[in-house]
Amino acid sequence: MHRITLHDIMTNDLDDLMQGEKVDVIYSDPPWGEGNLKFWRTYNGQKGHNVDWEKFVRRIKFLCDKHVKPGGSVFIETGMRFDKDIMAIFGQPQGRYIIKYKGGGKVLDNVLLGYGPQPKIDPTGKTGIQVALSVLSSLPTPPKSVLDCCVGLGTTAKVAKKLGMTCYANELNPKRAAKTMKILNFNLVGKD
Repeated sequence: MHRITLHDIMTNDLDDLMQGEKVDVIYSDPPWGEGNLKFWRTYNGQKGHNVDWEKFVRRIKFLCDKHVKPGGSVFIETGMRFDKDIMAIFGQPQGRYIIKYKGGGKVLDNVLLGYGPQPKIDPTGKTGIQVALSVLSSLPTPPKSVLDCCVGLGTTAKVAKKLGMTCYANELNPKRAAKTMKILNFNLVGKD
């Protein structure tokens, strides 16, 4: 059964979402840099709520360590100028792939950092849902569950549905979460 929560991951460990379970894979595209972190919190009615970027990355790492099974994989999508910040906290990835991002009428290079077992299909050059689909469908051991702690409009959820995986999701923005909930008929299990 798919589950979603509406939490600020800076203050919530997602324990109500996970209910003691751990996932095979974490796949997430969290907001990048202090500007996007502030934008998303302002956009969600938390005006003036600054978040330190380094603390945010450390928090993502904490959640990955807490909720992924031993021997599982973690994939973090990020902008080209933020991968070094993430690697400083997560360590050297087993995979680093240049992927594409469509936004603002442009196609830009992004980075996908992979920790743990890596996909058999190289996602380099892919964009959008095709990145997550190629990664999650070609891992050495087919994953049964995935967590996205910043699920947004639901790319990870769409891939989970297509691959028959259980999806655990969290999103700060209630409007985005509502769109994501429609994808898999999520059960809302927690809200700040």
